[in-house]
Amino acid sequence: MYSIKPGRGPSFGGGVASLVAAAFGVVWTIMAFSLTKNSPFPVVDWAFPLFGFIFVIFGLAMAVYHFTNATAKKRMSILDVTTPGEEPDPLNAHFGESKDAAQSTEARLSKLDQLRARRLISDAEFAEQRRRILAEI
Repeated sequence: MYSIKPGRGPSFGGGVASLVAAAFGVVWTIMAFSLTKNSPFPVVDWAFPLFGFIFVIFGLAMAVYHFTNATAKKRMSILDVTTPGEEPDPLNAHFGESKDAAQSTEARLSKLDQLRARRLISDAEFAEQRRRILAEI
């Protein structure tokens, strides 16, 4: 399995942005309480400031996530890529879609030819992927 992970720089930037969102939540909450303290509608007293609490909670949670990804040795992956033989998708059986039904060997080889013709993959990558597709037969 291959993992696609966010870079340390973007993760650090996301952590800073999350802290800014949490700070905005604090400002929003203070402002909302001061604006709604004498409201004639009882729901407004707590509902309007609630948005600020939500900003603070989500902002801090996302800051922890992003700063962990920016500094940890084992970062969390955004996407896990598996080859067909490694780990089948468990929902395919539930929804009645098999790997063969999703994409035939001919279609996969045709797509591979198109990628090589458009010079999106090298000849070596083409040969390796073609070998893998044919090995599944």
